[in-house]
Amino acid sequence: MKKRQAMAVITAAMLLAAGTAMISHAAEKEYQIYVSNNYDTQNVSADDNDDEKVHPLAPDVYSDDYEIIDGPSWSKGLLSWTPGKTVTGTIYVDLDSSSAESIGKGRTEFVMADGEDNEVEITSVERYKGSKFEGDNIYKVKFSYQVAAQLGDTTWAGWDSANPTLARWNGVKYADTYRVVLYDDQGSVVTQTVENATSYDFSQFMTRDRVNYYFEVMAIARNGDQRDYLKDGGPVSSLGSASNNPGITDGTWGDYQQGRRFTKTDGTNPAGCWELILGKWYYFNAGGYAVTGWNEIDGTWYYMYEDGAMAAGTTTPDGYVVDGSGAWVQ
Repeated sequence: MKKRQAMAVITAAMLLAAGTAMISHAAEKEYQIYVSNNYDTQNVSADDNDDEKVHPLAPDVYSDDYEIIDGPSWSKGLLSWTPGKTVTGTIYVDLDSSSAESIGKGRTEFVMADGEDNEVEITSVERYKGSKFEGDNIYKVKFSYQVAAQLGDTTWAGWDSANPTLARWNGVKYADTYRVVLYDDQGSVVTQTVENATSYDFSQFMTRDRVNYYFEVMAIARNGDQRDYLKDGGPVSSLGSASNNPGITDGTWGDYQQGRRFTKTDGTNPAGCWELILGKWYYFNAGGYAVTGWNEIDGTWYYMYEDGAMAAGTTTPDGYVVDGSGAWVQ
C-alpha cells in the first residue's frame, strides 16, 4: 500500500470548551498536529469478502510538538466510511511530555501534509478527567476529518460484442466519471469525458480501414469538489477492435489438422492474404490456413491468438506489447 500525503493548513476554527488550558499566555507560536491521508492504491480491501477491493483508509495522525499518547479513535468503523463525508477523530495529548507549551484556541492547528485539499478541523479540546491515563495535564482533542479515497481501476474494458465501435467497461466503486482515450496505430485519436455511464460510442472517430483501434479508460474525480477527496484511478486498456467496417460478415470456419480455414459464401478460401472477418483481422498462409502465434509478415511481426485473430493494442500472452495495428512494439 502506498501512502500519499497532503499539505493544506486548516486553522483551528471554533472556540474551545471551558476548561481548555492556555499554559503559556506569553507564547505566540502555533503548534501543529498533522493528518496524513493513506490511499488504497493497490486495491487492498479492508473487507476480504468485498470483490471490489477498494475502501477508504484511516489517516495517520502525528505531531512534532505534542506527545499523542492515544488515538486516533473514530466515530465510525472504516467499512462505514464514505469519501467526501466527515468522521470525527479523537486523540489524547500529554502536555507535560510535549515540547509545546500550550494547547487551545490560537495555539493549536491541524495540518494536512503535502498538498491535499480534503478538510480537517479541530472541534474541541478539554482537560481529561478520567482514570485511564496518568497525569494531570492530559487533554482530549477532537477533530473532524473529510474522508479521502483512491478510486480503483475497472476490472474489465472491451468492445461491445454486437457493435465493434461501442466501448464498454465495468463501473468503479465511488466513481461516476471516466476519462476514455481512443488510440489507433499512430497514437491517440480523441479523449472523451463520460459521466454517469460505462460506455461510449466512438463510431464517428473510427474512420480508417484496416486499422485496429483500442481505448484506455480511467475513473476520475468529477469536479473540483470531488478532487478535494478523490484520487483518480489508473488507466486500463481494452482489447483491439477493428474500425466500423466489420469486413466479411458471411462465411464459415472449418477446423482441420493443419489449422483453421475460412470459406466465403462463394466457396473460395482466402490464401496468402489478410482478411477482416466480423471485425477481427486474420492472416491466411499460402495453404489457406489462418496462422497463429508470432508471424513475420511483410517485415513486421504480429501475434495471432489460437483462433487466428490478430492481437492489437495489448500485451501478448508471452509478455510483448503490440500496438493498435497489431505490430510488435520493439
